[in-house]
Amino acid sequence: MSDFGFKLTTDISILSLILLVALGACLIVSLRIYSRYEKIVKSLKQLQNEFRAMNSGQLGMGRKIRKVSEEIANVENVQQQTQFQGTSEKVYEQAGLLLSRGATIEEVVESCEIAPAEAELIAIMSHSAPSYQRKINNSLVA
Repeated sequence: MSDFGFKLTTDISILSLILLVALGACLIVSLRIYSRYEKIVKSLKQLQNEFRAMNSGQLGMGRKIRKVSEEIANVENVQQQTQFQGTSEKVYEQAGLLLSRGATIEEVVESCEIAPAEAELIAIMSHSAPSYQRKINNSLVA
């Protein structure tokens, strides 16, 4: 029976040693898996930070694009107003020039396509029409 006890103790020792080696192998594998897990978590955090940076950059660019679009619209409005004012100023300048050369109110109205009241006002402002009268149907009106 002593052989049986020795054999059983030896078998248990060998089995314990195998289990200990297996447990050590599991521990090593677990450490490697945990190390990979930490690398993945680190990469994920880095990707999240990059995503946040890109997202905030896009929001900033969107704001800048909207601001530039508004500025372009404002410039276009100013340009249209300036063109309109430039055209009307040229007509009034031409009317003043004609009056200074001795043209009548009727001639200025027809030539510059402005209202008679506008032509009279230009004549008053430039002091070029004698007694500021307009010729209508061959009669003088004060």
